[in-house]
Amino acid sequence: MNRNIRAEMARHELTVEKVAKVLKVSAVSVSNKLNGKRPWALDEAKTLVDYLNSLGGNHTIESLFYDNLSELAKVK
Repeated sequence: MNRNIRAEMARHELTVEKVAKVLKVSAVSVSNKLNGKRPWALDEAKTLVDYLNSLGGNHTIESLFYDNLSELAKVK
């Protein structure tokens, strides 16, 4: 699930620490989320999407947080 997020972080040269600052959480929290140890909160997802879009992206929560539509169908 976090493959797309990691790809965008690399594309924009964003560190875990920078993402943590944007989300106003600790770097450990972001690391745990990226590694699947903790879930992303909806407000964090929205904030991250908005931030990446401000850098020139055209993302949605679905495009960042789901690798394919079959994953999304499992959630519903």
